[in-house]
Amino acid sequence: MGYFAKENVNKGRQPEIDCLKAFCIVCMILLHTYEDLATEPAGALYAFLDLICMGIGMRYSRNQTPKNYALRGFEILTVGQLLNLARNALPNLIAWWIKGEQFFIANSLLVIQADILSFAGIAFMLLALLKQLRVPDAAILLLGLAMNLIGLPLYNAMKSPSNFLLSQLLGYFVLTDAESYFPLCAYFFFVAFGYFIGGMYPRIADKKGLSTRVLLIGLPVCAAYYALRMNGLIPFLPEFGSDIALAAFYKLTDLAGGKLPGFVAHLSRNINQYYCVSYLFILPVQTILIAARGSLMPGLLLPTLYGFFVLAACRFVIDWNDKHLHFGIVKLKNPKRAAAFIAIWVATVAVVAYAYPRIEVFATSWNNYLLP
Repeated sequence: MGYFAKENVNKGRQPEIDCLKAFCIVCMILLHTYEDLATEPAGALYAFLDLICMGIGMRYSRNQTPKNYALRGFEILTVGQLLNLARNALPNLIAWWIKGEQFFIANSLLVIQADILSFAGIAFMLLALLKQLRVPDAAILLLGLAMNLIGLPLYNAMKSPSNFLLSQLLGYFVLTDAESYFPLCAYFFFVAFGYFIGGMYPRIADKKGLSTRVLLIGLPVCAAYYALRMNGLIPFLPEFGSDIALAAFYKLTDLAGGKLPGFVAHLSRNINQYYCVSYLFILPVQTILIAARGSLMPGLLLPTLYGFFVLAACRFVIDWNDKHLHFGIVKLKNPKRAAAFIAIWVATVAVVAYAYPRIEVFATSWNNYLLP
C-alpha cells in the first residue's frame, strides 16, 4: 500500500516516540504516587505502554549486538537493585530499628522483587539470547504471545514453593505467590511487540497516511474493546493501545512541525532517571507516614499535588546531577564500576540474610504489602 520503504528512512529520534515515552513516565509517576501514598485504586495501563516503548527503543539503540543487549540487561538489573536498596531496604530497616514493627522488616525484604526494572533486565538478556540464535522478529513475537497466554494457566496449575525465597526467585520468570509483580512470562509479549513494531518503524515512508489509517481503524476498535472491558465482559486481556497512541502523537507533532516542548524532550531523554528518582520521593515517604501516623494520604487532592511535586523534584535532581554531581553507576569505568556493582549485590544479600529470619508475614502485592 506504499506505507513502507525497502530501506530505513526514519533514523534518529522520532518525536512521536518521545511523546509516548514522556506520556508514559508522567502517568507512571502519578500512578505510583496513588498506589503507594494514597488509598484510592489506580490501574497499570501505562506500565504496558512503557514496556512497548522499551521494545521499540531497542531497535533505535546505537549498538544492537547480543553482547550489548546482555550487558545492558545486567546493568538494568543492577540499577534496579540499587533502587530497591534505596527505596525499600534502607528506609524500612531504619524504621524497623526505631519502631520494631513487622510491617517495616517485611517491606525491607522487597529489596528482592520482580518489578519492572528486574523484568526489563531479564527481557534484555532473553532478547540477547534470541538474537544470538538468529530468531526472526515474528518468531520472537509469537514466543512472547505464547508466554503471555500460558502465564495465568501455569500459575493456577503450579503450586508455588513453600520457601519464600525460592518462590521469589521463580517469580522473576513466572507468576508465584511471592512479590512477582512483573514476571518475565506474563509481560515479555509487550517487549516483543514493541521490538517487532520497532523493526518496521524505521521503514515507514508515509507516516501521515499510515497514522490516519491506524486512527480510523483503531479508535472504533479500541472504544468497543474498552466498553466491553469496563463492563466485565472480557475478564482477562492485556490493555494497551501503542499503535493508536503513536499515531495520535504523530499527528500532534506533525502539526507542531516536528518540534517537541522542552519538558517533553527532557522526560523522554531521561525516562529511566525519572523512574528511579521519583521512587526516592515516594516509597521513603510511605515509610515515614506509616511510622509517624499509621496511615497514608487521605483523598485524591493531596496525592495528586504531591505527584506533580515529584515530577518537578525529579527534573531538578536530574539537572543538578548532570551539571554538578555526575552520579551514575553505569557511567563508571573499571575498576570503580566493578566495585560498585559488586557492592550493590553484596548489600542485597546482606539485607536478605538479615531480614528474612525476622519476618513473620511477607509483604507482597497479594496482601497489599501489609499496608494498614
